[in-house]
Formats: sequence, C-alpha cells, structure tokens
Amino acid sequence: MTPLEKQVLRIIGEDPDSPDVFTDQNIGQIRDSINDAIQEITMLTGGHEDTIHVPLLTDKKFYRLNFERGFFGWVVDCWIVGEKRRLQQTDFIRLWAENSRWLYSSGTPWQYLQVGSNVLGLDRSPSSDTDILEVRCVVIPKAYDQDTDRIKLRQEFHRTAVNYAVSEYWASRGDPRSAVDYLTLYADSLGERLSYKPAANRIVIQRPTESQINVGE
Repeated sequence: MTPLEKQVLRIIGEDPDSPDVFTDQNIGQIRDSINDAIQEITMLTGGHEDTIHVPLLTDKKFYRLNFERGFFGWVVDCWIVGEKRRLQQTDFIRLWAENSRWLYSSGTPWQYLQVGSNVLGLDRSPSSDTDILEVRCVVIPKAYDQDTDRIKLRQEFHRTAVNYAVSEYWASRGDPRSAVDYLTLYADSLGERLSYKPAANRIVIQRPTESQINVGE
C-alpha cells in the first residue's frame, strides 16, 4: 500500500495498518481514483516532463514518439541539437497558408507540429540524416499498479490527489455532501497553484457547488 493510499484510508476512517475493507487485495477503487487524479493534475499543470532524442532521417517529415513511462501530452521545447537552434511550433492551418506544397518541401526544419497523440511533424523534410531533435515534452504518467511503482507526482500535489480520491470514495458511498466538500478542497488546492502561472497559460478551476452536481435524494 502506497503512502497516498494510506492517507486516503485515514481520512475515510480506515486503519491503514489493519484495514477492514481496503486491504492490499481490495485497494483497487482507491488506487484507480489516485491514478485518475495524478493524470488529471499532470494534464492541468504540465508537472511531469521527459526529454527524448529523435534521429532525423532524410526525406522523413513525420516521427512517431514512443514513451515507455507515459503518454504524450504536448511539446514544451524542441531543438535541433547540431545547430543548437529552437524550432517554432506551428499547425496544419498555418503551414497550408504559408506554403500549400509544404508536404513536398525539404531542407532544414524550422517549425514542428504535433499530430494526434504521439506524432511530431516538421515543416520540411530533412535533407540529411546527420542531426537529432531534442524534444522536451509533458508526459501523462501511466497508471501505477504495484506498491513498488514510482508515483510520478510532485510532492506539493500529494494532498490534492488524496482529496480527489476521498471525494470519489464518498460519492461511491452515496454521500454527496462529503464528496462535494473534498472535491472543493481538491479544486481549491489545485487552483491556488495554477493561479501563479503566466496569464497566457493560466487555467482557472471553478469552485464546484452542489447545484452543479446531480446529488439526488
């Protein structure tokens, strides 16, 4: 049982050292909630990054990125190593506007674009295969399923993830008021940390209210 799981058990009234319900064999519900929280927090904050190196190939414009420890979120920075030059981000609409025959162009790439969930495209096909792209990406962590697996979440967000899992627990037990209380703590905690990001990248999380959640009777 991980430290995060033990924190959740303490809050919901279980003894983490000798639980009645959520034993090591029955911890799946809590573990799934924590995994959901970790992935959502990462998507909102960009808090987990990885750097990969992609060898450029002659006349190859699209490159599939493989992440063993997670899923491709988005590119933070992209460099051509040999030239020590940063590539600018673009998209299909801009490329078509600049050059309707960009798919046939070759030379030194100056721009990159993200295609789908794991493909990186270049505005020009490299004319040689002597250089490398260094791509720094936000990576959405894969779900952990063993106590010994590393949990890829910053320490400052540990209690945030716990509040999310506790909220889901109370919701599953038919206690919407407690679920809303802990969901509010989750949103408030995450919102405070996001509020210090630059304005262009700011994400605002609204405080949930009972009227926004179908609580039923």
